[in-house]
Amino acid sequence: MIAGIAKIARPAPAQAAARVAGVRASRPVIVAFGFLEVGSGIAGGLLGGRAALAVAACYAVLAAVAVALLIRAPATPCACLGASNAVVTRTHVAINVGAAGFAAVAATGGSPLAELSDGWVSGVVIAVLVGCCVQLAMLALETLPDVTAAIQEGSPST
Repeated sequence: MIAGIAKIARPAPAQAAARVAGVRASRPVIVAFGFLEVGSGIAGGLLGGRAALAVAACYAVLAAVAVALLIRAPATPCACLGASNAVVTRTHVAINVGAAGFAAVAATGGSPLAELSDGWVSGVVIAVLVGCCVQLAMLALETLPDVTAAIQEGSPST
């Protein structure tokens, strides 16, 4: 949903990344995909079941674009979370593939709200854990490439 909001607010970076990856997508198409990401995220989170398949499909598309970008122009900013300068990495692909798989498995279950209706404490704990996972994924996408590059530059040659 965060990536979708970024595409809606500022579609140009995502459009540029898509173009380099070989996907011809106009500004309205990027914005529409952003709305699809937000809508499927809300529906998947509230309704679960088949709505989670839309989430899985979004992540599968993002994984395919990340692979294409990684192959064609690995130094190009991915624009996953907006206008950052983070380049696409294998971590991007792994996170998208993992999220697609997780959402596909979640599609076999019922509504997350129904599951948590009996215990609000469980809901709060799960919400906090999901928030932590989202933050860790954002750090992996945005910061890890810079940290890895800095470590490699500082390592002595053998």
